[in-house]
Amino acid sequence: MKNFKTLAVVFTAATLSVFTSCEKESPENAEDQSSQEISKDVLNKITALHFNPNGVEKITLNDIDGTQKTAYKIEDDILFTEDQLMNMQLHGGIQNKQYRTNNIVTATNVIRVVGYTGNNQYGLSSTAQTGLRYAVDNYNNENLSIRFELSFGTNWGARDILVYVDNSINPDPNRSAGIAGFPSNGYPFTRVRINNGANLTQTNQQLEHLLAHEIGHCVGFRHTDWDTRKTCGENSNEGVSNDGLVFIPGTAGPGGDANSIMNACYPANTDGEWSNLDRVALNFLY
Repeated sequence: MKNFKTLAVVFTAATLSVFTSCEKESPENAEDQSSQEISKDVLNKITALHFNPNGVEKITLNDIDGTQKTAYKIEDDILFTEDQLMNMQLHGGIQNKQYRTNNIVTATNVIRVVGYTGNNQYGLSSTAQTGLRYAVDNYNNENLSIRFELSFGTNWGARDILVYVDNSINPDPNRSAGIAGFPSNGYPFTRVRINNGANLTQTNQQLEHLLAHEIGHCVGFRHTDWDTRKTCGENSNEGVSNDGLVFIPGTAGPGGDANSIMNACYPANTDGEWSNLDRVALNFLY
């Protein structure tokens, strides 16, 4: 654990320039990244959940365990299987602040995180392993109702969050990328993938930010700047209307939280720590 750090933050990361984008979190090994035809039922469900239906990709994924499945990539960095998507429901309303999904972790209060260290293309670098330690420590230091147990190796369980390298999400070595998904059935999403741009070129603190962001998605957090994506240098809306996104009381107003780890993109000089409002959000939810 770093004893010189003071701030704290929560969300996704993906591209390195003036900003490091937190949003190219891609699904499992995307063998076929060409956009396949997406059914009207799926697009209608995405719209009904108030995600952005534009740019949705249907991707065939090769998981690290050798299995293959189809998933939908939404808003650049969120991954859903069709079952997860079609079974997701809306609850409650939305206000302008930090946000979570309707699905959070309720079935367990101990979440095992495994950093994959196999001597192959999936293995985390020593720097990425350090960043993952920092990220998990930041969660546990908040004394939440959920606790993370971190280990490194090549064995993982069905409910564990496995963190590994999947260069298919973005093979550009100059672009850092990560991807994850949201909880289902009360359990966290079980995969966090980063590309080699992140694995080999990012600093401890950049990886701490990226991995804390992705784990944030796994336990139910959405992007803080969903309505503008201004941290990515954009002026776009991820498609959320007046319901489906759950406001976390006590967090930022319409101006957002420029330091939130759960912003869509992060600056290259991030310290990887929670913002004060990230802490509020974490402690309110868990």
